[in-house]
Amino acid sequence: TIGILSMFSVTCKSTDNNFWKSTFTSNNVNLFGDELSYNLIFVTLGIIDIWVGEMIKRVFVFCGEFRFINSRYDGRISFVVQQSFCTKSNIPFLTLPILVAMLTYMNLHGDGMLLVWMILQTKWNCIIIVTISMIAHLLRLTDPTRSEMSRVMEEQKLNVGHGLAWSYYFGYLRLIIPGLQSRMDSWKKGIDTTRKSVVVPKLYILIPKSCYCPPSITAADPQLKVAGVTPSFVANRAGNQRREYKNTVYCFEADKTDYYCLVEYATPILSLYEMSNSEEAGLSSFDRLQQMRTFVATLQEIINSNPETKDNCSLLVYDDKKFGDGEQSITMLIKDRIEKDLSDKAVTKTF
Repeated sequence: TIGILSMFSVTCKSTDNNFWKSTFTSNNVNLFGDELSYNLIFVTLGIIDIWVGEMIKRVFVFCGEFRFINSRYDGRISFVVQQSFCTKSNIPFLTLPILVAMLTYMNLHGDGMLLVWMILQTKWNCIIIVTISMIAHLLRLTDPTRSEMSRVMEEQKLNVGHGLAWSYYFGYLRLIIPGLQSRMDSWKKGIDTTRKSVVVPKLYILIPKSCYCPPSITAADPQLKVAGVTPSFVANRAGNQRREYKNTVYCFEADKTDYYCLVEYATPILSLYEMSNSEEAGLSSFDRLQQMRTFVATLQEIINSNPETKDNCSLLVYDDKKFGDGEQSITMLIKDRIEKDLSDKAVTKTF
C-alpha cells in the first residue's frame, strides 16, 4: 500500500500538482504546506490503510477463533483476544507515535491533516482498504517465509508439544506396546481368583491439563491401588545396554468387581510443567496449555495411525483442578473409559 501511494505521490507531484492545489484551495485552505508536508500526506495514508486493513483481518481471525473458545481457550475470552489482536513484539506500536508526529507536522505546516481526513472519509478509500486486505490474505502475500517461521517457532516455542509427542512415541510407546498383552497375561496368573475381576491389557495414559504429574498416582487418588508390575523386558537403546522396561499394574474396585489395568502419566507433559516454572525456558502458563493440546493432538494422531498402538493404549485428558472433591476422580475416569472401550470393542482382549 505504501509503495502504491508513494508512486501515486510522485505522479501527482509531477503532473497533477496544480490540479490538486486548485481543487483544495478553493476555500483558501493551504492543504499541502511545504514540500515535506506534501510527501507526508501519502505516507500517512499508507500507514493508516495498513493499520485499518490489519485490524479488519484480525477481526475475522477473532471470529474464527471464537468458535474454539471452549476447546482451545478454556472458555476465557481474554485468551481469544490476546491471541487474535496482541503481538509479542512492540515494533508495530512504534508506528503510532510516528504517525502522530507526522500529523502534527502537517498541521503546523499547512492543513495536510485535513486532506488526510477528507480522503479517509471517501467510499473509494474504504473499498481500496478492504480489497487490498482481502487480496493480500487470499494470495498469502503476508505469510511469513520459512526462515521467519523457523525463527518464530524457536522464539515462541511453538513446536515443543509436537516434538515431545514424537519423542514419547519412538522412545517409549513403540517399545512397550508390542508384547504388552502377553506380559499382562503372564502377570495375571498371580491375582486372586476368588473375586470377580476384569484384567484389561491396555495402557491408559493420564494427561492432566495443568501438566503436573505427581510421583505417585495413588497419592492423587487413594482408590487406586498398586497391584504389581508386569514382567520386564530389556532393550539396547542409544548406548544403554540391556535397558529394562516394565509397567505398573493398578487395581480399583467398582460394582463388586476388581479392575486391573496399566495406568501412568504421560511423562513428557511434566517437562512442560517444569518449563513453565523455569525462567530459563520462558514458557508461560498459557503457552503450556497450548503445547499440551498440541502434544495430545499429535500423539493421538500417531496412535490412531498404528493399529497396534490404537488397540492397546488410550489418552485420558482431564482437568485436574476439578478432581479431588469426591465428585470426580481418576478412578471414575478410568472406569468410564474401560466401560466405553468394552462397549465399543476397543479392547481386543480381556482376561
